[in-house]
Amino acid sequence: MAIDLLSDIYPGQYHWTICVSISRMWEFRGRSDDEETKHLDLVIIDKKGTSMYVEIPPDSIPFLKPQLQEGKVVTMKKFVVQQAKPEYRVVQNPYMIRLNRRTEITPVEPEPAFFPKVTYMLTPFSELEQHKNMKKNFLDVIGQITAISNVSNFHTAAGTVQNRRTITLRDVSGMTINLSLAGARAVEFDGDKIYELGQETAVVAIFVGILMKGSRGQPSYLSGTSACRWYINDFQIPAIQEYYNMLPSEVDAVEKIELIDNTARQQHIQQKTVLQLKDMDPFEHMNTRFQCTVTITGLSPNQGWYYLACKICNSRSYYNNSTYKCSKDNCPCTEAEDRYKLSFTAADETYELEFVAFDQKAQQLIGKPLQRLQSMYGKFDTPTEISNLIGQRYTFIVKMAAKKSMERDEPSYDVIYIKEQFGRQPNIPLFRKTSYLTGTSSSQAVRQSLPSPIPMEPKKIQIKNQHQGITITDPSKMQYQHTTNNELTEFQQYEQQNLAAKRERSSDVMVLITVWELYFSSEHKSLLRLSDKYCSEI
Repeated sequence: MAIDLLSDIYPGQYHWTICVSISRMWEFRGRSDDEETKHLDLVIIDKKGTSMYVEIPPDSIPFLKPQLQEGKVVTMKKFVVQQAKPEYRVVQNPYMIRLNRRTEITPVEPEPAFFPKVTYMLTPFSELEQHKNMKKNFLDVIGQITAISNVSNFHTAAGTVQNRRTITLRDVSGMTINLSLAGARAVEFDGDKIYELGQETAVVAIFVGILMKGSRGQPSYLSGTSACRWYINDFQIPAIQEYYNMLPSEVDAVEKIELIDNTARQQHIQQKTVLQLKDMDPFEHMNTRFQCTVTITGLSPNQGWYYLACKICNSRSYYNNSTYKCSKDNCPCTEAEDRYKLSFTAADETYELEFVAFDQKAQQLIGKPLQRLQSMYGKFDTPTEISNLIGQRYTFIVKMAAKKSMERDEPSYDVIYIKEQFGRQPNIPLFRKTSYLTGTSSSQAVRQSLPSPIPMEPKKIQIKNQHQGITITDPSKMQYQHTTNNELTEFQQYEQQNLAAKRERSSDVMVLITVWELYFSSEHKSLLRLSDKYCSEI
């Protein structure tokens, strides 16, 4: 049987036969380990050391997975070679393999001696920062383990709870970085065993299939999820043996890091009223998280509900000269994607402020992915799914948008986590704010017995007031009316008094204009004295 090398196969031919070792195998489930398996993934290596990514679709997993095992050498035939995916590449190869139900997998017995089973392409710590938030390639690193944490649970951006473990790595130059193992990988890493080993000798590890991540104002870190694997003090791997030999004869023992789980962390988050949030100093509380319970009262005007974001730093991006340009001066990224940005006002019984929900937090509120809403509505429409949020009550974990808040009279807060949802409320706090040179004051009214929002058709948003013939195109500006025993609420009386005053002033102005028109008429010059007298009176 003729065996083809991985370096010789290419798309368009289907009669290849390869002999490879299964270096890694993992199930990809998406953002959460609780989701269904989307595909089974492999990294394979042939006898020459050439590696390639392999993907098995869900319908073929039950037939093929029992024949696969990490470290085993097998032959494969009846598969499809295709172009590698543009993102999240685990190895440097322009092609990938896709297996199917008809793929034939046969174990090689006896197993060949000295067959390669580990593949990696190490990135120095000094070059990691340039890969931050990039999705094209997974990274591989080597370093000495200096600290290990316990397993703790965290809230993800999707609103789920996920296990995490932190490992501190140091390179030979003394540079350190934290690696966060997430989901099943956090539990599979035997922290106790590695800690005990680290009390006796240096622990050198290679971690493969990881990403460099970071957010504005926070330290960058490595992230390892389902694609991640590790090799610890395996001296059959040349890179580990070489690294170990470069270490001094005496090294520090591995330390323990204590991570606080999500429950304990939330106990340290202070509950605040909206009025208390208003008085927070952005210079002193820019990274502090608070908890608040609020009712959404409206949508921020002229904000839209998504924007074009840089793929690296999430700053706003612009299309210029046939390419995307990040608005952040030192960001080199030329790729962009649309991203949820939902700005709304929310209040409790004390005050009303602006809040902003991005990405998964916004999707959790709205209930639909961004692409779905974009297919249903125009960019300048307000989707029904968003206008329906008015009147909904939530408990949020929030953090001040420091830079934005420094430039405004009142702070704005980013929603970090949606802790609890209470549903639609019968009464909505309504604040009237008046700005003065010396400060801001507000008074409160209540919208009572809030009716259900008027249904809106996608792409054809139009709301008619049948009594006044007014067309309202912005659902966030809808005013709800309510009467009890034919009496107006305090808020409606206030509005009618304002309207009457405006009409009276308007009438005075019209009289003044008429008088001045008569003044300039050659036939009514005698009215000059009347005009002067009237102007002095008003």
